[in-house]
Amino acid sequence: MEDLSVTPRSIEPQTSPPPPPLTQTSPSSSSSSSMGVKRIRVVEGSCWSCRKRRIKCDLAKPRCERCCRVGATCEYAARPIRWCTKPTAAAPARFQVVPSAVDQLAAPLGAREKRALTYFAGRFWPLLTTTPDPCALPMVLVLEHRVLLLTACLVADTHRVLQDGRNSRKGPQLKRLECLSAVRSQLNEDCSSSGDEVPWTGLLLAVLLLYFHDGYLECAEKSASTASHHAGANAIIERLGGVEVVLDTGPEALHLLVSEFASTDLTTAMLNGGRPSFSPQMWDKIDRRSVWWSRDPNARFLSLATVLGCISSMVHYLDDVNSGLVTHSDERVREFEMALTPTYAGFSTLSCGVYTGPEDEDLEAVHAYALTRSFQHAGLIYLYRAICGLPMDHWLVQQHVLPCLDCILNVKRPSKVVNCALFPLLVAGTHVQSARHQREIVNVLNLLHDRMKFASVQSVSAVLNDIWNSDPGNMAWFEMFTGLGTDAAVL
Repeated sequence: MEDLSVTPRSIEPQTSPPPPPLTQTSPSSSSSSSMGVKRIRVVEGSCWSCRKRRIKCDLAKPRCERCCRVGATCEYAARPIRWCTKPTAAAPARFQVVPSAVDQLAAPLGAREKRALTYFAGRFWPLLTTTPDPCALPMVLVLEHRVLLLTACLVADTHRVLQDGRNSRKGPQLKRLECLSAVRSQLNEDCSSSGDEVPWTGLLLAVLLLYFHDGYLECAEKSASTASHHAGANAIIERLGGVEVVLDTGPEALHLLVSEFASTDLTTAMLNGGRPSFSPQMWDKIDRRSVWWSRDPNARFLSLATVLGCISSMVHYLDDVNSGLVTHSDERVREFEMALTPTYAGFSTLSCGVYTGPEDEDLEAVHAYALTRSFQHAGLIYLYRAICGLPMDHWLVQQHVLPCLDCILNVKRPSKVVNCALFPLLVAGTHVQSARHQREIVNVLNLLHDRMKFASVQSVSAVLNDIWNSDPGNMAWFEMFTGLGTDAAVL
């Protein structure tokens, strides 16, 4: 009888074998598992998801049944594709994904600062110009200089409070103090050292934004200090070598702000008296690069810079007369009158001799020239009232009041030209005598305030209401604008 006993053996620990490689097998190999052969379930041509999980793939395309069931990505490519944004050292520079300078500088900013910069660039910055596509804000310069960053965030937060009408003003007031402290710190660094490290371009941009912040948004507040920012901007311009150097070397955004600063400086001198900071010859140089007004691309119409230069000559002339440097001359008045006489486009400006419809007209150029004519009429009203001393109901004055209003009222909505027509609207509005035109002016001012939310628009409305409700027949030119305040900047 055969011995069936089992001889005991020592059991040695065995390690589990490594996973089998992906080999090509036939479907019939599964039947050999019962015979002790290791089962391999990877089918040739399987998707990468089934290969990774080592399960049998039914080879259905575009997605196999197992991937559809579990929601996996089904790929049948010869090689798996995996996207990676991290650059490799061996890859050429043109194939590497490198973050831009703006992204690198904006990375440490907080969520509130990023949101404020987005609001400033998208909501407030386009309001400073009549062009549909204004020059870009120098974000790299903003992010490099803390003073400019604080100022941009301050302007954004203040305008957002005016926009919403619900948020507290406490936050912007605290940020304004921080911004002013940063400006003083930069100036103290210049006084205590050689001044080579002071970012004067960024500092000038910051002071100009503070000027517009107080002149446009905070002009009705007691904390407004537009005159101080005005003096500070002029001092920095002189520190940089003069306005010509700033216009030649500064970025486009700085050039645009300087053009608007020079315009509000001129209108302030016209309304309150005094001498403008910029000479009449400077306006031709200002018009060479980015400005706040629109231009005719075909150069068919007179540029607004030419009109502003002529108005600047009148303001300088009046200041010289009041100072006793020159005597009043009727011949000089006639020269100003001829230079500011509004002209209109003729039939020769058409590209062909046949009119084919309004779709062939450049409405932006028409609106830009309407703005130029409105400043011409406003300049002539200033000439007759401030320089010649004529009363407001004189026919030489009144012949330019309604044409000035028509230039503004006939601008098609939603053109941005009306945003920067507040000064001619104020000049013509103080001299209008028709109740119907007064109501139209009120409608335009309400539209401007709804669109821009500037406190300067409300200041203009208050001045007009005071004049309309009183008897301004014997008022002199400068008496009519005393209610506007010295901090309001009107463009």
